[in-house]
Amino acid sequence: MASMSDKRQLAAAMAAERNRQGAGGRILKRGVAALLLLLLVGAPMLWAFGVFSSPRAVAEVKQLVDQQVAEYDRVARGEVPFASVPSFAPMMEKMRDVPREYRDQVGQQMGRLSEARERAELASFFQLPPAQRQAELDRRIKADEDRRKAWQAERDKRDQARAAEGKQAASSAQGGDRGPGGGGQGRGQTSGGPPGGTRTEDTRNARSKGRLDRTTPERRAQQAEYRRAMDARRKELGLPTGGRRSG
Repeated sequence: MASMSDKRQLAAAMAAERNRQGAGGRILKRGVAALLLLLLVGAPMLWAFGVFSSPRAVAEVKQLVDQQVAEYDRVARGEVPFASVPSFAPMMEKMRDVPREYRDQVGQQMGRLSEARERAELASFFQLPPAQRQAELDRRIKADEDRRKAWQAERDKRDQARAAEGKQAASSAQGGDRGPGGGGQGRGQTSGGPPGGTRTEDTRNARSKGRLDRTTPERRAQQAEYRRAMDARRKELGLPTGGRRSG
C-alpha cells in the first residue's frame, strides 16, 4: 500500500504533467493564431502582387477571347456574315507575353475561341439556301487565302528581322562584345518552337478530343459535310485541300 509520501509525490507529478500539457496547448494555440493573423494580413499583399492570380497578359487574352466569342455568337445567329469577324492574330500577339506556366490557361481560352469559331462557321453556312452555298464557299476561300498571304508576309518580315539581328550579334561577338549572356545566340533563335513540346501537343489533342466528345451526331455530320464541300471547291479552284485554315 502506497504511503502518504508516495501519494503526495504522485499528485505532484500529475499536476506538473497537466501544467506542461497546458503550456504546450497554449503555445500551439498562440502559434495557430499568429499564423492566421499573418495570412489575413499577408494574403491581400500577395494577391496584389499576382501570387494567387493570373498575370495581366492572361487577363488580356481572356478579354479578347470574350469579345471574339461574342462576335462569333452573332455570326451563328445570322446577324453578321462569317468573314466579318476578326482573325486570331491579336490573340497570338498577346500569347507571346504570357509566361510559360500560364500557357495552359491561355490554351483553354484559345479552345473556347476555336469552338465558337467552328460553331459560327457551320451555323452560318447551313442557314443559307443550298443555291447560295457555293458562292459563300468562294467568299470564305478568298478570305482564307488573303489571311494566309498576310500571315506569310508577316512571318517573312519577322524572319528577316531575326536574321539581321543574328548577323549583328555574330558581328559583335567577333569583335569581342558578345552582349548580355555571351552565348552568341540571337534573341529570335530562343523561340524556335512552341513552348512545352510534346506536352503542349498532347494537351491540344486532349482539348480537341474533349470538344469532339461534346458535339452531337448532327453537329459531327455537319462538320463532315462542310469539310467535304470546302475541300471539293478548293480542289476545283486549284488550291490545296485539308488541314486547318487560318482564323
